[in-house]
Amino acid sequence: MQVIDTHITNLLHARETRMIQKLQLTQGGYHLVSLQLNIPGLPKTNDLLKDFFSFVDERFQEFYLSKGHLQRWQTKVVRTDYSGDWAIFLFKSRSIEASTLKEITEEFEQSFELGRIVDLDILDSDGFPVSSGKAKACFICGSAAEECRKTKRHNILEVRQSMLDAIQTFLDKKNDESIINQISGFATYALLLEVSLSPKPGLVCRNSNGAHTDMDFATFVQSTAVLSPYFLQIGQLASQFNDNEISSALPKIREIGLRMEKAMLQTTGHINTHKGAIFLLGLSIFAIVRVIKSGSKVSASTFSTYVQNITKGIVEKELADIKKDSTLTHGQQCFIKYGMMASGARGEAEFGMPTVMNHGIPVLNCLADKELNHYNDKELNDILTPVLLRIISANSDTNVLYRKDLHALETLKQKAQLALDNWLKGNKIPYKELCEWCSQEGISPGGSADLLAVTILLHQCIQTFS
Repeated sequence: MQVIDTHITNLLHARETRMIQKLQLTQGGYHLVSLQLNIPGLPKTNDLLKDFFSFVDERFQEFYLSKGHLQRWQTKVVRTDYSGDWAIFLFKSRSIEASTLKEITEEFEQSFELGRIVDLDILDSDGFPVSSGKAKACFICGSAAEECRKTKRHNILEVRQSMLDAIQTFLDKKNDESIINQISGFATYALLLEVSLSPKPGLVCRNSNGAHTDMDFATFVQSTAVLSPYFLQIGQLASQFNDNEISSALPKIREIGLRMEKAMLQTTGHINTHKGAIFLLGLSIFAIVRVIKSGSKVSASTFSTYVQNITKGIVEKELADIKKDSTLTHGQQCFIKYGMMASGARGEAEFGMPTVMNHGIPVLNCLADKELNHYNDKELNDILTPVLLRIISANSDTNVLYRKDLHALETLKQKAQLALDNWLKGNKIPYKELCEWCSQEGISPGGSADLLAVTILLHQCIQTFS
């Protein structure tokens, strides 16, 4: 009993002290907006409630500022006491009416998803509370909260736990949204960095169409823009995925991928700019989100394992087991002619992106000691060029095999390795010669460009989520 009395005494003292501080702050002609949480029981604050309070605080500020024409607060004070976390916003009384502030705070509480947990109180510049006279609704049943309290319709522990559960669910959802937004943004950034890298051997870049006559830099920018929203969809799919059999995700990823291809072709006038990237980046986004949702840190190994599990058996099903009367894709034709070395994007996926793991990421990690967005344009070009060269030197690019032959591919690999060795010594002439040779011979290692984009995406995610 003495412990309970102590808690009540401390709580009442904190509230009294808080009110005195509020009244002191209104002096000098200030209206006051007080933000706090309405959580029954004790403790009034903990890590969960602090996180939620910070989120509400940030959203309220954005909500108020979105009104545009209103006078901004003069001062903001954030404090924590025995009765919980609270924030004070002070407004010059000559700049805004207290009634206007009340209307805004009520609108926020009504529009915010968990507004019943939020208390925004107003004191005018004379220290009097400004009330709308509207009754708060009970968090559990929606009836008048005061009536539920008087009749003890709900146990206080039940109400508290219901609120805490709702807050946890809410914050988890917002955290998922934030992660998905970041990863999808990284994917778009990866495509933009890849196409912006200039010059490139046979590939479209800012200053050249490379070996292509039907596409240019603008085509790729247009394509990237139209693909970007779908990266969010794949992230959301991954976040909500709950099947124990991870390979069942592949058809769902492909559904979105097919919509992406359609959007790409409509935008580019039926030019294939990103088909391989759609497949590889879609898988990568899904795998990265699943790694995070599993509670693991994003690393090359955790990423690779998830990609392998999602695409298990894909080469056998889609390349090796081809019916005689089938209409063959470019990839299938290459596989029939060259075997496993021509398994392309499917082979990369089923074996966990070995070119990215063993070549792309190690070189990028060696050359970049911070997040890529901290480098300027020239620095990025100097960092990413050797990464692309290493990938080209190791990758059996089916784009080259299909449009040329095995001799052309092997020659490309050798020239890329020579250019890389010289680049790292400061000699860029062999790289220039490689770019000219690819354009003259009509060789475009598009599969390697896609793997560069995956490398960039994975590097950014490892930096952010490990």
